Amino acid sequence: MIHQDRGAVSGGARDTSPPDEHLLNESLLVEPEIRRRPWREFLASTPGRLSLLAVVLVAVALTAGIVTSAVIGARQQQMETLRAHTEPLADAAQNLFSSLSIADAAATSSFIAGAIEPLAVRDRYNQAIADASNALITASYGVTSGDVDTLRLLTEMSRHLAVYTDLVATARSNDSAGNPVGVAYLGTASALMQDTILPLAERLYNEQARAVADTQSHTARLPATAIVVTVAAVVVLAVAHAYVAHRSRRRINPGLACATILLAALVVWIVTAGLLSTSASERARIDGAEPLAAVTKARILAQQTRADETLGLLRPGFDPAGSDYARHTDALTAILTSDESRNAVVAPAIDDASAAFDGWRSAHRELQRKLADGDFQGAADIAVGPGSTASTAQFRALDEALEDAITALRTEELDAMRESYRTMAALSVGSIVLALSAALAVVAGVEPRVSEYH
Repeated sequence: MIHQDRGAVSGGARDTSPPDEHLLNESLLVEPEIRRRPWREFLASTPGRLSLLAVVLVAVALTAGIVTSAVIGARQQQMETLRAHTEPLADAAQNLFSSLSIADAAATSSFIAGAIEPLAVRDRYNQAIADASNALITASYGVTSGDVDTLRLLTEMSRHLAVYTDLVATARSNDSAGNPVGVAYLGTASALMQDTILPLAERLYNEQARAVADTQSHTARLPATAIVVTVAAVVVLAVAHAYVAHRSRRRINPGLACATILLAALVVWIVTAGLLSTSASERARIDGAEPLAAVTKARILAQQTRADETLGLLRPGFDPAGSDYARHTDALTAILTSDESRNAVVAPAIDDASAAFDGWRSAHRELQRKLADGDFQGAADIAVGPGSTASTAQFRALDEALEDAITALRTEELDAMRESYRTMAALSVGSIVLALSAALAVVAGVEPRVSEYH
């Protein structure tokens, strides 16, 4: 009984023990900590928005200055390359062609003159060869290492010129010894000059003249990119000034107003300098490059015509009416009588050239009349004789008049190019200075407004 009671007591003790209590997790009562972002709060505030606006306006002002400086700097670099390399190379190519043509005509004239070569003719040939060599050297200095085509042209001309002078020397030696083969050597030399060397020289001149014209056309345009970017910056600053003035309940924010005025002044400077530079570039093209190209072509044609005339005397049965002489003469007449080759600067020189050309054609007609009568010596005297009415004198007068016109037109072109360069010379640096000043003015205008909220 006692045992059972103990068991009952023991069992009752187990049954009557209190159940486990459910404890509350106090961590559940604590709100999770939210990650704070102070920069968002700052940007959402008025001081933050003003600071962000200041950063944007500074970037806008500096962008306008950098873009303007880059555009103007690239333009100035193009003009400097034109002045220092492209245009001098075109002039050297023109001088090279002229010197080569003069040398060939002088070499031919020495054979027409007879067994005893006139000293003046020999000196003219030697001087022309020296001038051609100098022109080759000058042209090579104006070519960059990356201009492979031009370097190849100069190399080929230099190589062929050496062969040409050797052929002429051989022709002279045989002619002095009375060997008829001298004329054959001269014909080979002249063919090399007319068919190979002169076309290379003309191609060189045409390429460089085209490069000059292309650069002048490009620099004759207003710097539109710089103008658009700077005007946009002025508009942004003006709108920002209106916003800040409204928020601060003031009519004018001195800093932002000053920044707007500075960039507006930059716009006026770009437009004014651009118009002046464009006008000068147009003058260089219209009053310089275009008539210069026409007159240079006229001089080339005159020298080709002279070569046709002198070589014709050494060719039996030569018919000038069906040769290149007639074609060159017609082309030369068209240029000298056109308005393209004339302006106020070179009109007197072109008039002198036209008069000399008329005298030359009269001499040539007399030369052909004597050839038709079988008077070769009389024709030779007209072709290479010392008389003032002979072809040599008339051609020389024509060539000198055209050379004077080329010099005057080139001077006009270079003066206009220098003026175009000079009008924008300070703008590349000045745009950076104005942009930096505008950026500082933006900071000076916004900083006091931000300080008001501290």
